Amino acid sequence: MKLKSIPRRLGYILGAQWTRDLAWTAFTILLARRSPDIMGQVVLALTFGYLVKTIADVGLNDFLLSTFARREGRPRALLGEVTWLKLTVLVLALVVTWLVTGWQNYSPELRLIVLCIAAGLGLDGVSDSFFALCQARGRQDVEMRIRVPSALIGIGFGIACVVMGAPPIIIALYKPIESILCIIFALTALGRNPLAGVGRSGMLDLARQMKHGLIFTCMAACAMFYNKINVIFLKQYGGNADVGGYGVAWETVEGLSVLVSSALLGKVIFPLLAKFWQQDKNAFRQLAGQTARSLWAASLPIIFLICVESDRFLPFIYGPSYESAVRAQQLLTPCLATAFLHNLAAYAMIGMRRHRLLLLFYVSGLILNIICCLTLIPAMPLEGAALSLTITKVWVAILTVGFFQWTTRPMSAAQWLLMLTTAGVSIALWWGTGKIAPREIAEGVGLLPLLALFWWWRPPPPFEKKAPQAE
Repeated sequence: MKLKSIPRRLGYILGAQWTRDLAWTAFTILLARRSPDIMGQVVLALTFGYLVKTIADVGLNDFLLSTFARREGRPRALLGEVTWLKLTVLVLALVVTWLVTGWQNYSPELRLIVLCIAAGLGLDGVSDSFFALCQARGRQDVEMRIRVPSALIGIGFGIACVVMGAPPIIIALYKPIESILCIIFALTALGRNPLAGVGRSGMLDLARQMKHGLIFTCMAACAMFYNKINVIFLKQYGGNADVGGYGVAWETVEGLSVLVSSALLGKVIFPLLAKFWQQDKNAFRQLAGQTARSLWAASLPIIFLICVESDRFLPFIYGPSYESAVRAQQLLTPCLATAFLHNLAAYAMIGMRRHRLLLLFYVSGLILNIICCLTLIPAMPLEGAALSLTITKVWVAILTVGFFQWTTRPMSAAQWLLMLTTAGVSIALWWGTGKIAPREIAEGVGLLPLLALFWWWRPPPPFEKKAPQAE
């Protein structure tokens, strides 16, 4: 398969991702402007939901992608066995969620909101197994045709509820609606019930394969917990309004992070890395190097703009109630670069079958995150929640990107020097020009070197030519 197929595959993924992101952005803006308290309840429910999804996913999606990409085993039978396992774990995870929310003394309504959204996200984890098969076989177009209508109907329902002033528990139904439709459309595309014909021998065979999947499970659990548990601490020490403020601060950063790490890296680049590591080491290094340079060059202008403009666009978009979230968003901006580069390095390590080392990196990140949450959030809830996540992500990125650079050399020393020098020049120009010129001019001048680097390191349009070695 030629690398020129990457833009086509990415186009399908971006079509689905952008459609959902646009609908989701409209939903969150309307919800945030209606009430910071309700926004906080939904953000808290999403936090529990992502944890439930991670547990229900059993960490098998990356394992499935690798297996399907190498065309090993029986894909349809494996899909059915994994689906049975995920549904069983999902039910158990929802029971635990209900007990935990009771232990935290959440109100009955908030507990139902959490359970409703968590169930929807858990079902997303179930349907992700089918989409892993689509991604490994290059059928991202099928995924797009399923995700787009599901998202539009589900989130559209949520938007209608917000506009009509419906209570939070009714608004929360948007997620189960979206997830159930996604499963129905996936079953239609598959043309058969994957659960049919799954027997005891098949499940035992899956259990034997789970010795590899267990590592993926632990990695996914560590990553999701250190990404989300700061919100649970924030709820305890700051309340729903602070959780809502953190939600709007994280929304922009997370949206851009997911767009790249999930759409490009997880669903397009990773299957290729897993395949090339087995078949063509030179193609692996070429793809990894070009992707690393392009991601660095793309992340720096975005980080710069968020840092210098968040005090304007955050209150403008979400309302004056969220001015306190500006500092939190600025503290979260390094997570963009870490999301871009860490995810590339992590996917490369998975493709290289360095799972155990990657798991150790994640465990160290989780331990560091818990320490940060216990020490920073009680003293300064909103800023502490942002700092806890940023410190953790930077630490894990140093470990994974450092290993990636040491083993495959995706970027030369000259390229690292060029990038760091460009960033330094950008900051100096912004700071110096700001002393003598209006803010807008200073920001524009500071942005120019970063845009020049992005242009210099842009991917070659057809993707089939050898990536230029920028100096």
